[in-house]
Amino acid sequence: MTNQSDHVALAALEYWASVALGHPDAQAIPELLREHVRQSAWQVAGLAASAGSDFPQPQEEVLQSIFTRIRPRDGSAIPESFVRRSSLRLEEETLFPTPNRLQALAGEHPANALRQAIAELKRDLPGEARLEGTLFALQQHAWSLPSPLQAVSLYDFAHLHAAFVAATANNPTGEVSLVGGDLSGVQDFIYRVTAKGATKQLRGRSLYLQLLTDACAQFVLSNAGMPLSNLLYAGGGRFYALLPGNAQEQLRSWRRQIGSRLLNAHQGALYLALGCVSFAPTGYNDQMWRNLNEVINADKRRRFADLTPDEFAKLFIPHQPEPPAVAEANDEPEPLDLIDASLERLGSQLNRARILAEEVVEARQIHTTQHWYDVLTNLGLRLRLDGDEPDRQVPPDRYRRLLYLDDSDRIALKRGDIRGTRYTVLEAKRLSADDVRRYTTTDLSTDTELRPDDVMPFNILADQSQGITRLGVLRMDVDNLGDIFGQRFDRANGMAALACTSALSSALSRFFEGWVGELCRQANSDGQNGGVYAVYSGGDDLFLVGSWHRMPMLALQIRQDFIRYILGRALASTEQAPMSLSAGITLHGGSYPLYQAAEDAADALDTAKAFERAEGYPKDAIAFLGRALGWEQFVEAEQLCHELVALIDSGAPRALLMTIQRLDAHAQQGRRARDGAAQFAYGPWIWHGAYLLTRMAEGKPPEIKAQIETLRERIVGAQGVSTRFIERAGLAARWAQLLIRNHDTEER
Repeated sequence: MTNQSDHVALAALEYWASVALGHPDAQAIPELLREHVRQSAWQVAGLAASAGSDFPQPQEEVLQSIFTRIRPRDGSAIPESFVRRSSLRLEEETLFPTPNRLQALAGEHPANALRQAIAELKRDLPGEARLEGTLFALQQHAWSLPSPLQAVSLYDFAHLHAAFVAATANNPTGEVSLVGGDLSGVQDFIYRVTAKGATKQLRGRSLYLQLLTDACAQFVLSNAGMPLSNLLYAGGGRFYALLPGNAQEQLRSWRRQIGSRLLNAHQGALYLALGCVSFAPTGYNDQMWRNLNEVINADKRRRFADLTPDEFAKLFIPHQPEPPAVAEANDEPEPLDLIDASLERLGSQLNRARILAEEVVEARQIHTTQHWYDVLTNLGLRLRLDGDEPDRQVPPDRYRRLLYLDDSDRIALKRGDIRGTRYTVLEAKRLSADDVRRYTTTDLSTDTELRPDDVMPFNILADQSQGITRLGVLRMDVDNLGDIFGQRFDRANGMAALACTSALSSALSRFFEGWVGELCRQANSDGQNGGVYAVYSGGDDLFLVGSWHRMPMLALQIRQDFIRYILGRALASTEQAPMSLSAGITLHGGSYPLYQAAEDAADALDTAKAFERAEGYPKDAIAFLGRALGWEQFVEAEQLCHELVALIDSGAPRALLMTIQRLDAHAQQGRRARDGAAQFAYGPWIWHGAYLLTRMAEGKPPEIKAQIETLRERIVGAQGVSTRFIERAGLAARWAQLLIRNHDTEER
């Protein structure tokens, strides 16, 4: 191995692997490293080690969910739930916790699978490869096993322990640094796509930004002399790493080198803001994250300031994109430059991608980049998707990571290969042969050539919507995440607190980077019209596009599954979840500018986050069709929407929907502000509604008449008025109206 940090990190990981296998073997740690590894293990556990004491051991048989450390907003008791003991897979019976301790222990213990994964590493591999392979094996098979720290998995504990011992291996003071990176300019970059081939460009850009984050993180690790174990998190354009205490001294150089490479590749469109906070291990607390983010945000405000004067001057030189070599194959008014064209091809490759192959190489500065992987290689990470160079083997002194993007069957390893998991949401609806035949002769095929198994273009996704022809844009994120990490998260002091924080980040990533992709896949394979295109899901948020009629139900499914993922069960009607999600959905034509649709959906999400219930419970809401409702109210609206569609289908007049919407509009117009807060309007709309709905029921068949009269009572009856049912009914009527709209009556 190349340095002491690698040796000691591998020793820590292999020790915890022996714990997972049921045979703790501290004697396998080289004697010169053993005391450092032992002492640091107690620090990560949040305890003081006595002289001659052994390593801390797991105190529980079953792993409590990390979410049991989050205090609910209403001050109620933290609900108990347990992680199901098994190897990691994107299956509900594996991923979701349970409130039943015995049920959590019912699965097959992952020790046999871990033993096999460890055995795969007993080959002629470089030391760095064994280290990373052991880390990946623990990620896959020890994520559900308890550690010495309550509600922190053995994988998360071992991961931080290895990072800690590596960062302090050659540091007599024991001080460490938390370094964070955040890509700036992501929004403009990802949505700057042309109408032709937008679906391919968008997929390629989204994945590229994730890979670029990985490459920037690898650059920092390599220059700090730290192994992969010291990367605590990477996703969503951000990364965090635990490094030696002297990292601050190198920060300016890293900014300049990474900034120079990004400037050459993207002419200032993307910038990596870097920040660093240093501390003694016993002095770590949640204030460190706030301090780190303040430093990162300050660097965002001084983009490229650490470049040399000559490099900085490039920001002000007009840039003319160099077109692809075969310009006639692309008839864009402003042709894609070489990198953009390569990103479009990357989007097409994702149809078959299941494995990401990574090699750490020497970072180099090439001033002319023609392909997305040139940019990453310049930062020290050589990346290829499976299907590229399938027979390539790495040199004897090198190794390659094969990172599976989903739960695909594992292929046989070649010399120098190690395997891991990197869940990534790449789901997109594909064109069937019937789709191609149906649309090839229509005006919807004019933007791009249609071929079976290609990603379905946005205008066709819109056309396959039920009712009105629209594209739905969904944005969701976790509410009050900063408050959760900072104020409502129970954790010990020092490095144990950082272990808890890392465990919570890992759990959120498994949901957003794993399970959300599975829900999108299920939506695209259910045989129904329309589909979903996952632009991005990771960290604590997501951005999905699709046939509009699918988006509300998908949002509701994601929210309900998130609650079950947090609690291990559904939410009781009188209960507040320890964590919540809010969502915004907007509707657009198939050719509406994506950047504007993204902004509109972000505004809708802000509207949802401004929602507050009468009892003062805020957020945990969705904004859709101009109305913000709490999720519990949205469920009522969704149920009523489908009741109204069925009622219209059975012969009720469509005017019923307009009547309900007019009553809702009158109720909203009658709202009055008192003490700065809008008050619900009790007024003429109530008896007006009673009259209109009574008249509408007259002369109708008995079954339809009874349903309209029941609906009247729900809206203007005493209980309906007191619970403000008209707010749900107004949304439901508008929703139903759009669902029964005839495509043929629309202007495309």
